[in-house]
Amino acid sequence: MLSTQALHQSYPAQSPPQSQPSYQQYHPVSISHKPAHATTFVHKLYNMVIDTQFQHLIAWNYTGSSFIVCNIMEFAKEVLPKHFKHNNFSSFVRQLNMYGFHKVNKSPRGHRTLAENQIWEFSHQKFLRDQPDLLDDIKRKAMENDNTRREAGDLHAHLAMMQVSQSDMLQQLNHLYDSFNQIIKELEETKQKQESCNKLVKTMMDYLTQQNGG
Repeated sequence: MLSTQALHQSYPAQSPPQSQPSYQQYHPVSISHKPAHATTFVHKLYNMVIDTQFQHLIAWNYTGSSFIVCNIMEFAKEVLPKHFKHNNFSSFVRQLNMYGFHKVNKSPRGHRTLAENQIWEFSHQKFLRDQPDLLDDIKRKAMENDNTRREAGDLHAHLAMMQVSQSDMLQQLNHLYDSFNQIIKELEETKQKQESCNKLVKTMMDYLTQQNGG
């Protein structure tokens, strides 16, 4: 699971001359947040971003102009069911696309990370920290563009899930490779001990033979 420190390192704040600001300065406690009370997708999304229980998985960036999702596997399992009654990350990304949100890609093309280190950032000019009054201005895109956006969103999300699965498989393969090497090492050590024991037995047998012959 990605820590708050990792979030801060991935999106460092501009430091004023006097002192280095803390993470809490950019992410105020829930008292300063204004919850949204409507039941539309964007209102549920806003309430999810300010949910203090899951700030390690979803939170505003330091400027409050976009939000960040960390560890998409854990996010889909723990956060989505609470606010949207499903755990499908692909559907979540598709809905974001339909409402005009854009993915902020901070990673180089082809860059792969483990599931717990993945960071997704989304932005919309009307989706801002402490400004829930703007949420009603966020409208769903025209139906004629839905299919294209849905396919693009699905493809992007599925690729991310495939990257996560591939990273997990590589981790398991590396673990198996290390275990195999350890077994080979132990077998070699056992072989050497057996050879030493055989030499010792042979030496004792030769000694006894000499004694009996003498």
